[in-house]
Amino acid sequence: MAVRCGALSLGAHGESFSYLGKGQWQGSLAYRWLHSDRHFIGGREQPQRQAQGSEVINDVHTFDLTATYGVTKRLSLSLTLPFVHANRSSLYEHDRTNRHSMQAGGLSDVRLVGNFWILSPDKYTNGNFSFGVGVKAPTGDYKETDYRFRPTGPVLDYVDNSIQPGDGGWGVLVEALAFQKVFDKTFAYWNATYLINPQNTNSIGNSVWDSYLMRGGLSYALWPSKGLALSLGGRVEGVPPEDAFGESEGRRRPGFAVSIEPGLTWTHKQTSLSLSAPVALYRNRQKNYQDRAGDAAFADFLILSSISYRF
Repeated sequence: MAVRCGALSLGAHGESFSYLGKGQWQGSLAYRWLHSDRHFIGGREQPQRQAQGSEVINDVHTFDLTATYGVTKRLSLSLTLPFVHANRSSLYEHDRTNRHSMQAGGLSDVRLVGNFWILSPDKYTNGNFSFGVGVKAPTGDYKETDYRFRPTGPVLDYVDNSIQPGDGGWGVLVEALAFQKVFDKTFAYWNATYLINPQNTNSIGNSVWDSYLMRGGLSYALWPSKGLALSLGGRVEGVPPEDAFGESEGRRRPGFAVSIEPGLTWTHKQTSLSLSAPVALYRNRQKNYQDRAGDAAFADFLILSSISYRF
């Protein structure tokens, strides 16, 4: 259900690392890991699933390789090549007695996004707002297969849509980002992303769903001379029951998670390293477009890290 999205990195120098110069490049590699095994229907946890040993477990590793170019100091273009490796173990997808795993991986859906700062970066060094629009291409495989172990023997079948590398549809990304200096060495930040997927379903009956992410909080320059900063904020991400445009049929598990997100950033010259670990405070598996309630497994926390270099 989670949206993969780049985060605002103010580092410990505030405005000195927030703007990309004209003709400047930035390369970044972001890593994300989640382990989901806690089942919910609505906002109610289903602890009996773990007690019975029938919980579904997803382990997902994603790697986003991004190149960003400063067309001007206000306009930048970013190309992201995402890669994923996922493992899903369950009972019900096999013989309902023994736990087996299915795996999928490879290139996911490529994204190209343009971002524009509303205010002049030369004049507004302590606060600004940017807006971005982009496209998501269906480059990831949405029909990856693995073996289900039935009582009569193994059967090759599509893996669950939660671990398919792609969704099979073109999409439009809308992004917004803002930061503002509020105290000495302290910045407030906010950013949001919404993925619009107007296609109804793909060729194997899975929904091509929208998804969203919003986060905000404070970043404090703990040790400015060494480029060390701490951040603390909130985070909401998920999949809506119905898409903003088009139909919302097919197989999907709508829901959202609300998390608290502590983070650490280290900046040195042209390099920035970041690490954060959003911890879930509330999870809700919503009803789908047919008003049907089901369960879904959520993670207790995520691990997010990235390294960026400007040249």
